[in-house]
Amino acid sequence: RYKLIVNPESVNELYDLHTDPHELSNRYTHPELAPVRRRLMRRLYDLLRERGDNFYHWMTPMYDIGASDYDPTLSSFEKQSTPG
Repeated sequence: RYKLIVNPESVNELYDLHTDPHELSNRYTHPELAPVRRRLMRRLYDLLRERGDNFYHWMTPMYDIGASDYDPTLSSFEKQSTPG
């Protein structure tokens, strides 16, 4: 029913394809859809981790993905990517 589009360098998008099949009304910031947005973000995060896509590392600080399990690879990633 819902379509989530994550644009790290732009505006995120969330559409209700039942009421807006042509994706004309971005509802990402609508408070009533916050639970849907969190659920979809968490699902995307989990899929990225399962498939080995490193974008999930970037999602953790940028988006509300809910509670995440401890991930030792994230700790090492943060240490490697810290300047200095």
